Amino acid sequence: MQIAGHSAHISDGFRDLIHDRAEHLIRIFDGITTIHVTVTVEKERRIAEIVANVSHGAPVVGKAVADDLGAAFHEAVEHVETQLRRHKDRIRDHRGRGPQAASAPGPADEDEWQPDLGTDETGESDDAV
Repeated sequence: MQIAGHSAHISDGFRDLIHDRAEHLIRIFDGITTIHVTVTVEKERRIAEIVANVSHGAPVVGKAVADDLGAAFHEAVEHVETQLRRHKDRIRDHRGRGPQAASAPGPADEDEWQPDLGTDETGESDDAV
């Protein structure tokens, strides 16, 4: 985990909060490889950006702007949580599907029409010579 502050000092308490929330993100999706947190202080606004690199797919990015740094961070975490849950659902739903599962016909219903294959009730062909 990397924490960076642009034009901002990050207190120990805020670092602890960042670590706690990062652990929470890892509990949501254990395929996270790295987390980068960047906080920026400008004149009138505070910006928090979280980039979570995941093992399956593109990085998950959450960015928020607020008047308070804590509020911006919490909003960015919520964005990342939502994206990680969606990403996890996509992976879980996709794993059970393969080319055979999508194209394999299911069992035929008895009420469903079946074509006559040219056999009589005994299973012999009608074309006996």
